[in-house]
Amino acid sequence: MRAYVIRRLLLLIPTLLGITMVVFLAIQSIPGDPIEAYLGQFYEEELAASLRKQYGLDKPIYVQYVLWLGRLARGDWGKEVLSGLPVLDQIRERLPVSLELIFGAMIVALLVAIPAGITSAVRPYTASDYTATTGAMVGISVPEFFGGILLVLLFSLGLGILPVQGFKPWSQGAGDHLAHMVLPVLTLGLTRGALLTRMVRGCMLEVVGQDYVKTARAKGASEFLVISKHALKNAMIPVITVLGLQVGFLVGGSIVVETIFSVPGLGQYGINAISSRDYPAVMGFILVSSLTFVMANLMVDLAYAFLDPRIRYED
Repeated sequence: MRAYVIRRLLLLIPTLLGITMVVFLAIQSIPGDPIEAYLGQFYEEELAASLRKQYGLDKPIYVQYVLWLGRLARGDWGKEVLSGLPVLDQIRERLPVSLELIFGAMIVALLVAIPAGITSAVRPYTASDYTATTGAMVGISVPEFFGGILLVLLFSLGLGILPVQGFKPWSQGAGDHLAHMVLPVLTLGLTRGALLTRMVRGCMLEVVGQDYVKTARAKGASEFLVISKHALKNAMIPVITVLGLQVGFLVGGSIVVETIFSVPGLGQYGINAISSRDYPAVMGFILVSSLTFVMANLMVDLAYAFLDPRIRYED
């Protein structure tokens, strides 16, 4: 297991290099630059040329990329062109907010998907099954921005029990913090829960018909033990795979959710950087997002060995 983890971690280096190279070339090929966004519509070309030279934007693209890599290797992520603030400090401040949002959304998705999927598979073609599958289809069909608006209308404007927008850090009270995070987490997690519900149902339907499940029932094991110990662990392997892939969609979905609810997370930081063409900020956002996605998939691969004892990475 240790050798496998080390090998996967070493593979992060060429993976991240390839991602950053493609993104760097892509954003540099877009017409315009952050200097134009900073100076506005009317500016003196001499001032713009001076600023481009100051930030190294007058050099060829491959030279800019190599210089960026060199600074990154020294721990210098650069400074935002528009504000002059260090990119690394901004990411350190915003990353915990986004990770809390993504982690909370994954928990909500599993809390919705596992009970609904199991109930739907154990009682197929009943009212419980039709209710779960219909709810899953509705959840998949509703976009995150529209689902967020519906939740605001229900819990904030209708019932008045949750704040509409804004963010409160933990330092200002756990209650206020959690109250402001409930709607963003639900908005991001319910859609993923709907998708995983269909996955859990399909995998459980396949597993509950296997011979070892029938044997467990024939031995007199309780239905709860048969489902939780024998069926669910094997059915969860494809579900965990899809959940790991959903991390990328959660990072993208957090951009929408953080914008709707004014949550100062990494997604909002990334969309602001892209809209202003702030190259150092964009590269920092892409680097952290890619690392989060790759590490999530590594965790998924390691979870396989826990769910299925036959999987041994030493072999």
